[in-house]
Amino acid sequence: MMDIDTKVIEVKDPVCGMKIDKRTAKFKSEYEGKTYYFCSLSCKKKFDENPEKVHLVS
Repeated sequence: MMDIDTKVIEVKDPVCGMKIDKRTAKFKSEYEGKTYYFCSLSCKKKFDENPEKVHLVS
């Protein structure tokens, strides 16, 4: 029998602050060696346009 890991790995979208499960997040970006996860494509695009600004706010 195979065990299924159902634990949620919660992270915060750095643009809107929404909490999401990083294992199921469809949108992510790399910045300065760190992976950021997003709830939507629009949040990812906003981050990608100016990651330094968003990075400082989060």
